[in-house]
Amino acid sequence: MHTLVKLDDLSPEEARLTPRRARNVLTEPVPKYELPAKGMDADLAYQIIHDELLLDGSARLNLATFVTTWMEPQAEKLMTECFAKNMIDKDEYPQTAEIEHRCINMVSRLFHAPDEGAGVSTIGSSEAVMLAGLALKWQWRKRMKTQNKASDQPNMIMGSNVQVVWEKFCRYWDVNPGICRWSTDGT
Repeated sequence: MHTLVKLDDLSPEEARLTPRRARNVLTEPVPKYELPAKGMDADLAYQIIHDELLLDGSARLNLATFVTTWMEPQAEKLMTECFAKNMIDKDEYPQTAEIEHRCINMVSRLFHAPDEGAGVSTIGSSEAVMLAGLALKWQWRKRMKTQNKASDQPNMIMGSNVQVVWEKFCRYWDVNPGICRWSTDGT
């Protein structure tokens, strides 16, 4: 969780950005934690943020993530062309909704979903996991009630190498995690 920075606790240097490349053309300091009194040239604003982001690691070199770090330029171009769309507004963007429907069918068949399989679009994989986990929990609860069994304490068994979002799912949605830890001798 991000907290509000107390500006009174900061020195003037801590309260403003001091970009290396753009500082020669800045006419006024750029506040770091509040909106400036005046706007700035869009190219200059871009350059300041662009330069700051250079301090991040390279996504293409991050082998610890499950996120795709490279894609064809055409896919990136299509994504860029859709940034301004509110993807949840299916009435305003019916062709986008149709393409989404086709993608859900493709992925469902890829994973051998039953005929009544369903899907939704999400912004990110963590959101997708949360929705899938909730669907799994609801199906489990329904199955337990049908069998006249307790349905208030679901559990999920996972390996110790599970992606952290599954641990978050268990914490947020009251699912007891069972973590299988493996020894180096394979037991």
